[in-house]
Amino acid sequence: MPNNPNQPTEYDAVLGGNAPPPVSGVVLGGLEGVKRRFKSAVVEQRVAALTEAINYGETGIDVVLEALQDESEEIQRTAYLLLREKTEPRVKQALQQVNHWKLMTCLRTLEGHSKSVSSVTISPDGKTVISGSHDNTIHIWDMHTGSLLGTLEGHSQWVNSVAISPDGKTLVSGSDDHTIKKWDMHTGRLLRSLEGHSLGVSSVAISPDGKTLVSAGWDKIIHIWNIHSGSLVRTLKGHSSWVSSVAISPDGKTLVSGSDDKTIHMWDMHTGKLLHTLKGHLEWVYSVAISPDGKTVVSGSLDNTIKVWDMQAGSLLRTLEGHSYWVRSIAISPDGKTLVSGSADQTIKMWDMQTGSLLRTLEGHLHCVSSVAISLDGQTLVSGSWDKNIHIW
Repeated sequence: MPNNPNQPTEYDAVLGGNAPPPVSGVVLGGLEGVKRRFKSAVVEQRVAALTEAINYGETGIDVVLEALQDESEEIQRTAYLLLREKTEPRVKQALQQVNHWKLMTCLRTLEGHSKSVSSVTISPDGKTVISGSHDNTIHIWDMHTGSLLGTLEGHSQWVNSVAISPDGKTLVSGSDDHTIKKWDMHTGRLLRSLEGHSLGVSSVAISPDGKTLVSAGWDKIIHIWNIHSGSLVRTLKGHSSWVSSVAISPDGKTLVSGSDDKTIHMWDMHTGKLLHTLKGHLEWVYSVAISPDGKTVVSGSLDNTIKVWDMQAGSLLRTLEGHSYWVRSIAISPDGKTLVSGSADQTIKMWDMQTGSLLRTLEGHLHCVSSVAISLDGQTLVSGSWDKNIHIW
């Protein structure tokens, strides 16, 4: 930070050159110059001024913090992005008051898969993105740079689902080759291959304590495994058609499954007992998720709708309509306030979990949005698509 924040620094623009300035000695430098340029009617100049302001230490941060309340959404978004990496308590407190979902924009696009991206997930530390693809591979990406860190090869058919253990050390993948594979996240080494499904594995999930693995398949069954030993604990049967998605409650006691039979089943994880059958969708239930407080189940369907259910009572709370084609993927923010859905209509929609109101629609993918994931800090959204790309928002 300069000794005098109102003096020009290496970041400042100076009116000069061969022609004299409009007013003798006018220097558009220092923080005062930044503030003047921020008052411009041209959005691009205001964005540039904010980008300079952040370099003026605490006084510059004050300017950027004020911009969070600007009338222009682009200015708000610029301020938010500039402040995201700051660690000052007052900055973190201010950002917590911002509806960052409203300000989301695509930061980068990850390109590398040769076929559709079927599943994405984010490591617990928020540093890594994992993607599974119909090109039979799993890619590991650096979330912040977008660089490809590694490729895991071993499946002989489509990789339909990927999940990471809570400690970030283990990756599991389910494939159309009928297997579930367990990988070491740090080395990329294949640790174990589990076989038990007679058809492709559509979905995998790991329990919050990291001890249990659940897999679902096109063979209509659900397997529960000991993730460390690879032994099969129990098999759940009850769906009359393909099981497309599974989710485990935060307390690890309840398993939820969605199926092509148009129903959602709720199971006791420890006994395998069927607790509830939720009916209401008119088509295949493609994705299910459970809220962080364990009170709500959300389901996305090929009937183009999202349904929100009371987990305890098994009753329907509301139906969200807005997508014009299949709802292929859903995720709930860590604070439980926002629902994110990806659809075959090529859009991502964000909804208020309490009211069901549509907050925002993100566009950018050129094909079905097959998978969405939210980082544990709730600041980043990742989406995978049949257009072969992954967007980081």
